[in-house]
Amino acid sequence: MRMIRLTAESIAKILADPDGARPLLPSCALTIGSFDGLHLGHQELIRRVADASYRQDLDAAAVFTFVQSPRQVLNGEAVPFQLTTWRAKLAALHNSPCEVLVAADFSPELAALDYRDFVRIFLVGLCGMKHFVAGWDMRMGKGRQGTAEDLKELGRETGFTTEVCEPVAVSGEIISSSAIREAVRAGDMPRARRLLGRPYGLWGVVGAGDSRGHTIGYPTANVEPLADDKLLPEPGVYAVRVRVPGDIAPEGTPGVLDRVRIALPEVDRDGALVGAAPADWAVFGGMLNYGSVPTFHGDGLPRPRVEANLFGFEGELQGRTVKVEWMERLRAEQRFDGVDELVAQLEADAAAARQILGMS
Repeated sequence: MRMIRLTAESIAKILADPDGARPLLPSCALTIGSFDGLHLGHQELIRRVADASYRQDLDAAAVFTFVQSPRQVLNGEAVPFQLTTWRAKLAALHNSPCEVLVAADFSPELAALDYRDFVRIFLVGLCGMKHFVAGWDMRMGKGRQGTAEDLKELGRETGFTTEVCEPVAVSGEIISSSAIREAVRAGDMPRARRLLGRPYGLWGVVGAGDSRGHTIGYPTANVEPLADDKLLPEPGVYAVRVRVPGDIAPEGTPGVLDRVRIALPEVDRDGALVGAAPADWAVFGGMLNYGSVPTFHGDGLPRPRVEANLFGFEGELQGRTVKVEWMERLRAEQRFDGVDELVAQLEADAAAARQILGMS
């Protein structure tokens, strides 16, 4: 996948002299959006873009998206809400039919642009768009005034075709990022998984913890999210799958449920792609507590902690990147009167998690 990075500075230059902007692509089929979650509906849009590019013999299947969330730029969104952080979004797109990713900074100047001007300057003029794939509920431009029907009319004037992707539903529910956020916030991970088409995931780095788990027979990895705006589920205890770097658990390591080869792209401080070499990951089953650990921290930690116990894992993870996949919520977090009571509950949690993960 090739990335074309449009920084705020380059966008300002283009807006100052639209006619002087050099085209980035000869021709393409394209879709646009934030693509938070890269859910099954988003995947259908990208599949249709790839199909149209092939049918019309265009140069690329392109996705136009934004490095910063429009919600954060326009509304100053402070509460974590991102289903997919920038690096995780790049990882998902890297394994999609997307051939060219146009990654733009979202700015108030861009938001103030009429949808007609945005399409003419950026999508047609800059990206060479010949075919546009719109989501059924797409809104574009100043005041979100540009609809899919408006794009059809503009295409007839400007020289591109438009197709509208109807809603994608699973078990009678229309898939949307809002519905997935609702499921995650409620701890309903099976629903989130159905809508996403995969388990809800969290990439993070394993940091230092209290090391108390080792003393009671349940060592944990303290997973620190790679991004502060990542939405985390309702606090509680969960059955999880955890991907660890393959070099820690080579082929033949006991306890490994699966092996996955996928890149977690490296980006620079501006979000530009630096590298995306495929990496080998070993998958372990486990259970996870997300909460304030009241049994050992009185009124609870000021910031909830993600602590995962990996079944059968015996390596060292501190300082390494892992991915947590939330499978199902087991119970709410609770305070125990002593270690013996806690350990008894952990034994029951482990048995329940193993059954959910098909390990019993």
